[in-house]
Amino acid sequence: MLSAALHEERVSLASSVVVEGIDQDRPWVCAGESMGLSARLGGVPEPGAVQRWVWPVAGGGAELHPGPTLQWRAPKAAGRYFVRFQVCTDLGGRRVGVLAERDVEVEVRQCAEGEGQRDEPLRLGVVQRGQGTFAFEALYQGGERTVAFAWDFGDGTAATTTEPRVEHSYPLQGLEPQEVRSFTVRLQARLGRGGPLEATAFALVRGQPPSDVPPPVDLRVSRWRPLPEGEGWRSEVVVYAPDGSALTWERLERISLHWDGQADTVTRAWNEAIHVEEHLGHGGFRGYVTVSASEAPPDIKQILDFLYGRDAAGQEVVVSWSPFKREAPPGLSSDAPAPPPRK
Repeated sequence: MLSAALHEERVSLASSVVVEGIDQDRPWVCAGESMGLSARLGGVPEPGAVQRWVWPVAGGGAELHPGPTLQWRAPKAAGRYFVRFQVCTDLGGRRVGVLAERDVEVEVRQCAEGEGQRDEPLRLGVVQRGQGTFAFEALYQGGERTVAFAWDFGDGTAATTTEPRVEHSYPLQGLEPQEVRSFTVRLQARLGRGGPLEATAFALVRGQPPSDVPPPVDLRVSRWRPLPEGEGWRSEVVVYAPDGSALTWERLERISLHWDGQADTVTRAWNEAIHVEEHLGHGGFRGYVTVSASEAPPDIKQILDFLYGRDAAGQEVVVSWSPFKREAPPGLSSDAPAPPPRK
């Protein structure tokens, strides 16, 4: 059914890749809110394989999102829904080879006021500080005193602290250039009275090319400026591709970050999201992106754009920038956790 909705011809292929499991950042989700999903892979990686999520939508269609993690937006109606994670390879034309896949069933509940994600007593904030290094923060809004915080970083290491913040670095050895690996981070807040509280989040690390390899692109972005009559904001974007390269751009992922750390994601074809004014050769271009006033209501702190493409060898290339950021209003910290940069 999903293959027909995506206009694909499915071909099952033998492979040593295994989807060992799918982690969820909460056991259930309120209707209309988001749930984080992250796939754990085993076996021997297949060169050129693509990781993606697909799920059915109303009207017989399907949605698709690339990568090992997904912020899945629950439907407005309560019920049980399935989301499928796949490792695929392109066989040409409409034929897609499926190397491994796994379904996860998600419970969606119709929540009353005060039962949504924003009302949870404990959440886990994630900020990337450097290559492979992350800062984690326990966002606790309960009334009981916290005694300790137990951290499981998802790579076989753990720590216990009395402070709600901790930093951790993940090993990058063995990662292929641009290979993405997801780690499931689990936090347990131990209280002075009553049982512990738990929260889950995901940290993404990306393999980097050797230091003697030139960067795949040179990105230059101007600071955003207001459009007339309060229509929104515009940022100039210039991408220079080095000689001898052949970049092909695929999609732009826009992440809207709320003040409380929640994030919404929208994915569009790159040439629909970026207004190209001049092609500069080898996949380089000069153009601009806009943020409409409706995309940046007062509860939005920052918007991040991620442009995805591939080089001539089929390796993924990602560049990112921020086309909008709002100063913190009085009484509100501007240090709310942000999604880890994927640049």
